[in-house]
Parts: sequence; structure tokens; C-alpha cells
Amino acid sequence: MRKALVIGGLGNIGYSVTKALLQCGYDVTILGRNRPAVIPFADVQMICADRQDREGFRTVLQGGGYEYVVDLACFTAQDAEQDCEIFPQLKHLIVISSGAVYGALAGREIPIREDMQCRPQWRYGIHKKEMEEVLMRKSREEDLPVTIFRPTVTYGRQKTIVRQIASDNSWIDRIRRGRPIVTGNLRILRNFLYVDDAAGAFTGAFAHEECKGQVYNLCGLKPYDWGDYHSAMMQVLGKNVAMVEIPLKIMESSRTFQVSEMISRNFIYNGYYSGEKIARDIPEFSPATTLEEGLARAVDYLDRNGLIPDCRQYRWEDELIEAQRRAEKWLEREGVGR
Repeated sequence: MRKALVIGGLGNIGYSVTKALLQCGYDVTILGRNRPAVIPFADVQMICADRQDREGFRTVLQGGGYEYVVDLACFTAQDAEQDCEIFPQLKHLIVISSGAVYGALAGREIPIREDMQCRPQWRYGIHKKEMEEVLMRKSREEDLPVTIFRPTVTYGRQKTIVRQIASDNSWIDRIRRGRPIVTGNLRILRNFLYVDDAAGAFTGAFAHEECKGQVYNLCGLKPYDWGDYHSAMMQVLGKNVAMVEIPLKIMESSRTFQVSEMISRNFIYNGYYSGEKIARDIPEFSPATTLEEGLARAVDYLDRNGLIPDCRQYRWEDELIEAQRRAEKWLEREGVGR
């Protein structure tokens, strides 16, 4: 039986990949930092290690005889080097990178293809690019059997569901209560992929020799703008509310809202990724979940786990909306722009 290891096998993407590998007949071991009270798979072995404890990580994995490895926790060049060292029986390695490696591309470079020059600005993307460079050099020089996936927004079984301007779930409660939500530029494009649809890319890549030494965008094949995305969430929740566009500079001036680098260095750019290459090489990757279906499942997961807070505990969104409306009234009164 083919021995597979999924590093991060109980995470958002890892859960789906583990399930798919089991269905394909692999002997699966999953690695996580902590052992949960209940392991959701009856036919897997679980081992625990912290990726940051390099010696402990090496000790727990060496001698495992893993032939097919999915590393969802490879973040730095050092992580990549270690992967190359500790799997001597490796037949195929799949590593998750990120669409953040592309950085800020010009509008003429849309959709974003795998062969475009990477100019990451966000620290996360910079580290992932360095990681990719190690693996691709090893592939060229030492015939390392590696495939790299660059996901954009892969959502599903997560503690938070993505929104355009923050990483929290209070916006879902705001919609349910009929309150307006803050957005940025609603016309910015992004690919969204429901997590269970991602699994076919991993099992498919393992089945195709030509995927070794390749990099693929792992993304929903249809782009949406953020207005479409938030409207789809409203459709799921059965409530329409106003979307208030607020410039990034105004958000950054707020005393009660912290703008993360994910927003200021990533989501302010178009993230429309081409899926042509992965569709050509990995036919098993065939996303079928609509945005509305995926969001409904994601919200159900959050509800079942009590992860949607009462939006009335948070002031920042109402404060930003009020500041924006005051500014608009002032501009109207002063006749600016006429």
C-alpha cells in the first residue's frame, strides 16, 4: 500500500486531502502540533510535532518510509530544506505555497499565470517565494519529485471566514441583524475555492508524473469581485444590507481597527488567477461547489462551533461607517467634485 503523510492533516485543506487520500487507498499518517480529543478518521495514524522544533520534527518523521508527502505547513526556505532531507523514500512531494508570491501585478497581467514574475511585498509571500526557490532548485538539480500549489482563497472549515477588509466573523452577525458592512473597493477580483473541491488536485497530482517539477495555481476557476462575494453571503443569510466602501487610508487612521498586512499588501490588488494550467494537467481537479453553496457550508460550520460573535461587542465598523458618512455629507455641502 502507498504510504502517505499529510503535514497539517486536520487543518482546513488538510482534512479534505486526508479524506481523499483514504478514499484512493493510501495508507495515511497525519502530523499535527497537538492531538485532538477525537481524530475524525478511523483509518489513519496520527503523530504530533511542532514544525518549529526542527530536531523533534526530524526525529518523529525519520524512518517512517513515507513515499507520498503533502506539506501544508512548509513556510520558509529552512522548512523546504528539511523536507528534502528527511524523506529518503520520497516518490512525490506536494507543498502548499500561496498566491501571495505574485505580489502587486499590473492590470495588464490579469489573469495571473504561473509563469509571471513574482514580486511579493507581503512578508508571508516573501517567505513562500524563498521556499519555492529552494524546492524548484532541488527539482532541477537533484530531480526532487515536487509539485507546488499556490492557493488564493480556500475557505470552508476555518475558525474565520474571509472578508475583504478583516479576519473576523462579526460581519456575518451584522448582516443577520440588518446592519451595513464595511468594504474596500468592491470591483477588485479574487478567486474563491471551497475547500473540499481542492482535494482532487492533490490526489490527481500524485497520479500524474508530468506534475513533478511544476507549479500550479490552486483556485476557483471563475473570478468574482468582492461585491459578488459579499452579495452571495447576503443571499445565504437571507438578508440584504448596504456595503459601505471606505478607502484604505481612512481605515488605517482608525483608532479602534487594525488593518492587517493581508489587507494592505494583498487584498488591495486584483487576485484573478488563471486555472488553465491545472485544468489541463490535473483533470481530477474539477471544482463543482458554487460560491453560495460553499458559503452556506462554511457558515453552518461556524454556527455549529459557536464561532460567530455578537457584532454589538465591536465598535469599529459602526465608527468607520459614521466617519465615512460624515465625510460624504461635508463634501456634498461644500460642493466638492461638482
